[in-house]
This record gives sequence, C-alpha cells and structure tokens, in this order.
Amino acid sequence: MRHAKAVVVLAVAIILLGSLMYVRAENERYHHTDDSDIGLLVGEEVREEDFPDQSSRLWVYGNADGDDDIDGDDIAYLEAVIAGAREATTLCDANLDGTVDGDDIAYVQRIIDGDEMDVFYIDNYYLNAKVSWPVETIAIGYCSGAYAADLIGVADKVVMVDTTIESYWYVMNSNYASASSYGTVESPNYEKLIERGIDVYVVGYFDADADAQSVSSLNPAGIDVMFLSTADNSGVDYPNEHIDRTLVMLAFLLQGDMEKTYEYLDWHDGVLEALTEATSALEDSEKAAFIMARTSPLYSTGGISITGLNNTNNIHAEWVGVDAVGQHSERLTKNYQTLTAEQLLALIAESANNNTVYYMDNAHDGIRGQYSLKECVEADIAMLESSSVDIVYMAMAREAGNSPLYVVELAFYVCVMYPELAESVGIDYTELFYYYFENFASEDYSEYVSDIERFFYVYSG
Repeated sequence: MRHAKAVVVLAVAIILLGSLMYVRAENERYHHTDDSDIGLLVGEEVREEDFPDQSSRLWVYGNADGDDDIDGDDIAYLEAVIAGAREATTLCDANLDGTVDGDDIAYVQRIIDGDEMDVFYIDNYYLNAKVSWPVETIAIGYCSGAYAADLIGVADKVVMVDTTIESYWYVMNSNYASASSYGTVESPNYEKLIERGIDVYVVGYFDADADAQSVSSLNPAGIDVMFLSTADNSGVDYPNEHIDRTLVMLAFLLQGDMEKTYEYLDWHDGVLEALTEATSALEDSEKAAFIMARTSPLYSTGGISITGLNNTNNIHAEWVGVDAVGQHSERLTKNYQTLTAEQLLALIAESANNNTVYYMDNAHDGIRGQYSLKECVEADIAMLESSSVDIVYMAMAREAGNSPLYVVELAFYVCVMYPELAESVGIDYTELFYYYFENFASEDYSEYVSDIERFFYVYSG
C-alpha cells in the first residue's frame, strides 16, 4: 500500500513538473529580445533561495528596494549597489538581462515614466515573465479575475471574459456585461482571443492542461499570458496564499489605479493586523478545529470534497489562530480530496477540540447564486446528524475566499470561533463586508451583495 501510494505521488509530481517545464519552455521560445539581452531570463524558474523578500508585494524587476512600489528610491538603491555600498537584490535586474548595471537604472526610469516597453516580473508559477506596456485591453476569467479587475481599476480594459463571468459576475461592471466570451478557463477559444487582439490574457486560475497551451497559442500572436491569480488551482500543486501580493502586481502590471489599490492594502493590513493580534496568544488547546468542504450533499452524490494540505483557505485560517485540520491530517494530504460520509464522520470525531468541530460548506452562492448556503448547510446537518461530537455549521460563498474579500473571510472565522477576541479589537465581519463594496467597487452593484448570508452564513439552530 505504501509503495502504491508513493508511485501515485511520484506520478503526480512528474506530471506537474512536466507541465511547469512546458510552460517555461514556451515562455522562453516566444519572448522577444529585439537583438539584445533585455529579457534574456524570461521563462527561467526562480529558485526559492532567490525569491525576493516575502514582505514585498511587488515582485516586479526594478523594485530594487523590495517595497510595494517602483519609484526614485529604487534608482537610489541601484546606484548604491553599483557603487558597492549595498547588496544587490533579485529584483535589481530591472531589464532581466542577468546583470545589474547602469542599464538597469535607465530601465527603472522608463518604468517610472510608463514608457512603451516590456516589464518583467515573477509570476505565480515562480517563473520570470513579461508584459508589454501599454496595456489597453485584457481578457479575464472566473470570480478571481472579476473581483480583481473591479478592485484595481482595470475593469474598463476588460473586453473578453470567460463563461462564468458572462453568466454570473457580469453584474459587477458594465464592461463585463458588454464583453465577448472566450469560453472556459479550462478550454479557452484561442482563435477568438487572437481575433479580438487583446494585449493580455489573465488566467482565472491555473489549469495544468490549459496553461501550457495558452502560452504556445497566444504568445506568437503578441498576446501576453499572465499567470497571476487569487484563486486556488486545478491540477497544479502550488499554494496561492499571497492574494494581497497578486493584487498589487496585477494593478501595477496592468497599469491600473494604484492609489485605489494602495487604499485597499491599507485597509487589508489594518484588518489582518487586528485579527492576528487578537488571536496571537491562543494556545493549541484553545484553537478551534476547522474543516472545510467544497461540495455538499445538496448536489453531490459521489462523496464530499474536503480541503487538505496547502489549500489557500486552510493556510489563511491558520494565520488567525484556527486549527485547520486539512493542514495536518493524514487523511487530507492533497489540496482537496473526496471522502464518504462515513470517512468524514471519522475525520470529525478524531479532529475535535473541546469536543467541537467548526464545519464550513464552501459553496457557489454569493453573486454567483448557484446554490443556497442555507440549503447546503441543511443538507450537511442531515448527513452528519450521527456525529459523536458537537458541530458548528458555517458556510461561505466560494468567491469570498478567491478574491480581495478574503480578509472578510478571516474576520468571519474569528468572529464565529472567538467572538470575545473579535470584539476586543473591534472586528465585525458584517461591517467589513459592506465597507468593502462601499469603498472599492468600480460601479454600484450593491443590490447583488445586499444579503450577507449569501456570502457568509452561520447556522443558529
């Protein structure tokens, strides 16, 4: 059994590595050098030991000092590096030619000036990538793309969307409603994308099969493919927890509204700091045991999908003092896996803390409105009624955790699991939810978010 399991793990690793290498090879094949070494390292994988500082949220080459913007301070930093007074950082190589020299200073100045040029960055595959400025038209997909473009001020550049935005999230912005469809994230219609002549295709989420094809199909046509997303991935084993970093990079690289983006970051940072401060003193024995389901017996007949190791929601939950079972259970070693009702009951029984488990149904409600959170929870209760431990039933719309709303998700956890701690730092997830849409929505779509229980729901008995 151990040998068979090891073979499966190895096979998955080989498939993922093959997909990554193919994407990298296609990036290398189609980047344009204009007979110079500029962009020479596009397509190269960035090793973990060479990652920029984790505190930086702008992994764009030219951000020499590793903060959240590119400005005169980066020129000063580069001058100090060239003079031998400071150590070079990974992002000092602004023109990505493999060396740090005076050419990088000139390149940073061009970035600051917003010239017509190639700008280089590290994408969420940890590959060196490029986008050509100016960016005037984009295609986006899934709720992650819809919410991101809405927040960062590039909704007016959206001319193509996937079928989910066309069907559900088009109500967020008039440009989404008038945009044409390129099909699904898993099977984009490349002919339509090329015919429309967009500048950048922003994937909705990573898909192991589609991503390699997207690069080889679109780059030769002069369309940049941007692997930056705020959603979990499909068949790609890369955690995607740095949503704030992705949002800043999308705003900068797509030439969006940086002032609005930084306003969101200030708000985001304040909320996250309050939540981590409130929960920092929790002992392990005090932490709430948390299990998240991605499907419900309301509509699933083949078992229940449960989030596991390095799922984005589990990683985020642990930031705010939650015991995310999926991060350490031997039953949940993948991003998500399917369990029978009996297996799920056993998992709940062995994971309880203080005889209690917080069980969340992560369903497609919210603006999408495909399933009702309340009805999903009712079905969960019927399925798990024989549990030997107490279960607190919660539910969240899938889009809330795959978008800038994820800080409200974290506040929701703390308010439900540790209400006294939330009150001690003045956190109310309902207030935060409405604050977001009042301050960061690109247009007024308040009627579609007026009922918070379509986004966050707690069963009260």
